[in-house]
Amino acid sequence: MNSPDADDLTLEIDQTNGVIRLKAAATFGEPVELSADAARELGQSLIRLADELE
Repeated sequence: MNSPDADDLTLEIDQTNGVIRLKAAATFGEPVELSADAARELGQSLIRLADELE
């Protein structure tokens, strides 16, 4: 993810365990907010990584 809204998001694939890891960092108890564009980018990244797991 390289959107300015997603500076505190990491997305990675773990082929060995067959999972996608999504980490989001925010102030304690606060939600992580994404713009519409960042949400679309995240969605596309998740789809791409899910396809790699298959």
